[in-house]
Amino acid sequence: MKPTIINDSGMEISEELMEKWVQGITAELFRKKVLNSENKDKELGLVFLGENDAKKLNWNYRCKDYPTDILSFDSEDPTTLGELVLCPQVIIRQAKDHGISQEEEFGYTILHGVLHLLGYDHEKSKENEALMMGLQDEVFENLRNPKKASVKNKEKTSKTVEAVKELVKSQENKKVIKIELKKTQKHKTKVLIKEAKSASKKVVKAAVVKVKDKKTKATVKNKKK
Repeated sequence: MKPTIINDSGMEISEELMEKWVQGITAELFRKKVLNSENKDKELGLVFLGENDAKKLNWNYRCKDYPTDILSFDSEDPTTLGELVLCPQVIIRQAKDHGISQEEEFGYTILHGVLHLLGYDHEKSKENEALMMGLQDEVFENLRNPKKASVKNKEKTSKTVEAVKELVKSQENKKVIKIELKKTQKHKTKVLIKEAKSASKKVVKAAVVKVKDKKTKATVKNKKK
């Protein structure tokens, strides 16, 4: 996403820092397939307002009479993802409550707004809240600690590779078992054929003996006559 920044808050805002956060959020959400390639290249409006203006907006759009940290607005412009209205005074106070730096709180707040623009809404239900906040915390931690995230990703990759190896091994074992079963079946078939042939020979021998016996008896009778 490409940020366009407007600062009417009366406070100094580092555009470089905001751009850095937006770039990181874009990359991480795209990596996690939360952000598609189309939205990845859209513009993102960042508007910074003072507490009085933020309070008015919050009342007009949410009927809440206090300044909020961020408000998210969808855009009808197909080239823009939407607009985030932030109140730096509130964000700075929240940083102390959350136990993180002011710079990190700005990133966390922007990430929250972007997820809203992508359709996430923690106010709909407990399930939606758990889904959105879980994703937000995970992405934020990856951005805060990229080395740790890299290790986690390697561990996940390693586990995936091991799982694939186990699956392949399992499939190979199944093939071996099938081959052994086929061999066993062939062996059983050979044994059965052998037994059948043997039984057939015995029957033939018995029949021959009977025939010979009949001939012998007939010969004896003829001699007596």
